Amino acid sequence: MMTVPDGASIATLGWLESLLGRRVGGSTGTNMWGALQLAKRMRAAGEAGAIVTLLCDGGERYSDTYYQPAWVSEHIGDIRPWQAELENL
Repeated sequence: MMTVPDGASIATLGWLESLLGRRVGGSTGTNMWGALQLAKRMRAAGEAGAIVTLLCDGGERYSDTYYQPAWVSEHIGDIRPWQAELENL
């Protein structure tokens, strides 16, 4: 188990939308961020293995919140640091 900042969850759900062509919710963003961090640690340690995660929730109900940059800025804050990390995968 790990702590995932809200900004990382929101950045990841946007990243997944662009990757998958479908919206996901905050739980999926959180889950995927954790899986990516685990993969990063494994790679740094020279470890190999499989990581499995689920799309926990759809993102349609978050159209007025997580998918609105003004809302995210006001309620979550600046997510650019996490977006930059995702762009460098």
